[in-house]
Order: sequence, then C-alpha cells, then structure tokens
Amino acid sequence: MKKIMLTIGILLLLITSSAFAQDESAEATEAIEKPFAPHFTSLDEAFAASTDDRNYLIDFYTDWCVYCKMLDTLVFNQPDIMEYFTNDMTLVKVNAEVDTLLAQKYHVSGYPTAVIIRKDGSEIDRIVGYAEKDEYVQMIKDYQLGIGTLDDLLKKIDEKFDREMAFEIADKYKYRGGKDEAKVWFAKVIEAGEPTDSLTAESRMSLADMSRRAKEYDDALKGFSEIATDFKGKPMGELAEIYRAIVFRQQGDTLQAIGAFEQFVVDHPESEDIEYAQKQIKKLKGEEEPPKDKK
Repeated sequence: MKKIMLTIGILLLLITSSAFAQDESAEATEAIEKPFAPHFTSLDEAFAASTDDRNYLIDFYTDWCVYCKMLDTLVFNQPDIMEYFTNDMTLVKVNAEVDTLLAQKYHVSGYPTAVIIRKDGSEIDRIVGYAEKDEYVQMIKDYQLGIGTLDDLLKKIDEKFDREMAFEIADKYKYRGGKDEAKVWFAKVIEAGEPTDSLTAESRMSLADMSRRAKEYDDALKGFSEIATDFKGKPMGELAEIYRAIVFRQQGDTLQAIGAFEQFVVDHPESEDIEYAQKQIKKLKGEEEPPKDKK
C-alpha cells in the first residue's frame, strides 16, 4: 500500500478521513463526470461473472470525495486504462457509505482507497489516495508482482533495517486496520531517528491521527499539541495546530474549536490552509453563506 501525499498542508490527511466530508461535498458534486473503465458495482457480481483467475481492484469511494472524482475523470476514463480493466484486471467500484459491510471487511478508513485482491478475496495490497495515471497503474502492476507489498517490505527489512521502509510498513498496517502493528513500527521509526527529524514528525502525526480516527480525542489532542510545540515554526507543527482545532470540532467543543482555528489564522496568515480555517470559523459560528443559485 502506498499512501499518496498531496500537500504538506490540510490535504496531507484529507484523503484518509471523512472529517472533511461536509466541507468538500459541494466541490465533489460539481466534478465533471466522464465515462470510465468497464466495472462492476458489486464484488459478488464481479466474482459471479469471472471466467478466469485475474485479480480485482476494488475502488472504494464516496459521493463527497473530491479525489475519488479525480480518479474517475483523470485516471479511469483514459483509453489505456479502460483497455487494462477490460483485458487484464477487473475493476469494482464500491460506494463505501452504501456497501458498509465490504468497507468494514477491508478496514477502509479513507477515500479513495483501492484494494487489490485475488479471486479468493485475499488482499495483495492497497493504494490510499490519488495519484496520476502512470504512477497509479505502475503501483497496481508492481503490487501484483509482489513488488512493494507489505509482505515484500517485511522480508526486506528483516534482512536490513531501514527507517523509511519501516515507516512505509507502519503506514500499510495503519490503513489495513492493524492498529497495534502500526504503533509498533511507528515506534521503531521514532526510536531510530532524531527527536525532531521529518520521519519522527510524520510518525508522531500518524499516531495522533490514529487516535483521532478512533475517537480517542484526549490522546489525539495530547499528540497534536506536543507536535505543535516540538515542531513550532515548521510545516508539521503548523499542520498539528490545525488538527488540534479539527479534533475540538469533532469532539463537539465548538468554543475551543473556534478559538483554535482563529489562533491558527493569526499565527499563520500566509498558510495554504488559511481559507479552510476561515471557512471552519464561519461554519462553527453559523455564519456560512448559503450556496448561490446556478444560472
């Protein structure tokens, strides 16, 4: 599994959580829908129609997910991709908020998530997030050849420890629902590095985010607050600050959330996330403008 990073700002974790669902729904529905590769909308239907031993790619999406729409319009609609999913692999597109049982079975926690499976339903690996067409297809092909999969990385790191590889292993476990395994590997990354290096920061952010997504809000706030302090003046510290505000909002503490977002605006006036923070302040205060009528 390879998690595609988008920007160092708010988009860093956007694809891995439904926390931003309401904020991005309008943009998602405005995406231009184009034809995409031949596909099934049910895994059972795909299995029933199978006449060979090809593998399957389950594209888990939601109606509000902007990057899911981008996959449809910039990847799945390309002629060579259509041909690939006609001749070499079966595509199954599943709305994770409709077929919740299948999403739970494969521990899907963010969108888009593409789970690559064998005919018996066992997972080969997964792609979390959006990538350009060529990179996306190359990952699909590599994983089916056993290149860069969780099993592949575990074998390699057993021969020689590498921090970046350990981080990728932790990340793979995180998005497969392997919370305990992810914690162990993130801890190894932190222990093997410097207290304030980039991999340590990313590992600590991931641990805090795991707590957030598990609704362990006190642990999440503690983690993000410590990161904001330890990495003050750096991109990861900035990101941790806005995630503190997001946790307050998810926790239902409106006053704390407003205060945290307002402080972010004051402290980071040039941030790429300033518009997002301002929008949250208006929404939390009930000042959000109704959508304009389209003409």
